[in-house]
Amino acid sequence: MKHSRSRPPADTTAAPAFDHEQPIYRQVYLRLRDAILSGAMLPGQRLASSRALASQFGIARNTVLQAYVQLEVEGYLQVRSGSGHYVSQLRPPAPAKPAHAGRRGNDASQHQAAIVHNRLDFVPQSLRHSIPAVPFRVNHPDLNLFPIETWARLQSRTLRDARDAAQIGSLLGEGDAQGDRSLRRAIADHVSIARGSQCSADSVLITAGAQHAMDMLLRVLTRPGDAVGLEDPCFPGAYSAARAADCRIVPMPVDEQGARLPTKLPAGPAPRALLLCPSKQFPLGITMSLPRRLALIDWALRSGAWIIEDDYDSEYRFDGKPIPSMQALDGGRNVIYVGTFSKVLFPSLRIGFIVCPAALIEPLTAARAISGRHGSTLEQRVLARFINDGHLARHVRRMRAVYRERQEVLLEACRSALSGRLVVERAQSGLQTMAWLRPGTDDQHVAAQAQQAGIALAALSRFRLQTERAPALVMGFGGFDAASIRGAVRTLAKLDF
Repeated sequence: MKHSRSRPPADTTAAPAFDHEQPIYRQVYLRLRDAILSGAMLPGQRLASSRALASQFGIARNTVLQAYVQLEVEGYLQVRSGSGHYVSQLRPPAPAKPAHAGRRGNDASQHQAAIVHNRLDFVPQSLRHSIPAVPFRVNHPDLNLFPIETWARLQSRTLRDARDAAQIGSLLGEGDAQGDRSLRRAIADHVSIARGSQCSADSVLITAGAQHAMDMLLRVLTRPGDAVGLEDPCFPGAYSAARAADCRIVPMPVDEQGARLPTKLPAGPAPRALLLCPSKQFPLGITMSLPRRLALIDWALRSGAWIIEDDYDSEYRFDGKPIPSMQALDGGRNVIYVGTFSKVLFPSLRIGFIVCPAALIEPLTAARAISGRHGSTLEQRVLARFINDGHLARHVRRMRAVYRERQEVLLEACRSALSGRLVVERAQSGLQTMAWLRPGTDDQHVAAQAQQAGIALAALSRFRLQTERAPALVMGFGGFDAASIRGAVRTLAKLDF
């Protein structure tokens, strides 16, 4: 009879020759990551303890711990309580088959393919492909209620107003990488009134949405290996942008007051930037308290760090007035404000914006120029008219009432059909809310069951960086009418959880 034996701790070989071009923790991280991806370290293998590896490499133990934490955050390692660090069950990319056997360069092409896979495999499917609009998809507005006739009328008027060659060329020719001035002026007025932000048209840059804004900002503000603070649990778009910029991720636990810096920051330079959703943290839905906002702004000023404020879901606050944006509190010194019209109006309108200090406008405009050149001038001018004529404010007021009512339908339906199995929170704003499961329930299993039944649920554990939390689901209600919500809840009630 054969007896299975656990694999011994992974052999990380002799101490490497460290250089001084990049942090030592990062060189350890890259060495271990490459060994995992190449198959030199196998899934399930236990790594040497941080103390043993530090002694072997002749470096500080904290340096090794920093590398281990980064590998754990990125999914290469798993921690087993009381047992140590183990290589995760990764599925490496299948080796490419050469088109012609023996052709030179095949090894190089496979190497390049492995690099591409490694740099992009963290991008979730929800960002790569469209998701079916079924209950309870998150971040999904009701497109049937968008005033499409008004939009069409404004577009026709914008085209008609281009009467001579110069006007036609301005409208249909190449645009400014910073964005059309009419829209930048309209946005500056809008956020000054709605969010108290201090800005002018010259401090606004138009992007292809909030995701594009985060990607550009991290590429401009950070260098590979710089630390970046991310909320834990984390919005997948922020995580993907940080990974794509090759940043070192510092998880920021979220409590009842919002995100906070860890009690003890990892060894090395302080985070170069913090990516925050203070208006409504995704996925937990917590609004960051004013004291926490002020504390983080103070830390950023003292540390010379940037705060990237994604003003997620600030428009649809159901009760009371929203807390001023962090950019307004900061006075535009270290806080960069990011907004988008994709959820307020319609997702295919890829128009977002950045409000930033004057010193960043030129480098960000350059980054915009090489990452898409410029957006559609026609769409930007139509949106500027939509804002200036008051249609945006009216649409937001109307939809705020609709979404408030739909949340009530969801709460009542779940109380009636899922009492004792699911506790749904009342969200203060936005298009989705949290639904807490019974302790010990596997939220990813419940989400998979729901998917088989034609329902979209997001498991809270999918957004975790480090912090363990009670099992829960994120339920979107904004894009679905009362009948659809009630029907989907009845379907959920038939599932075994």
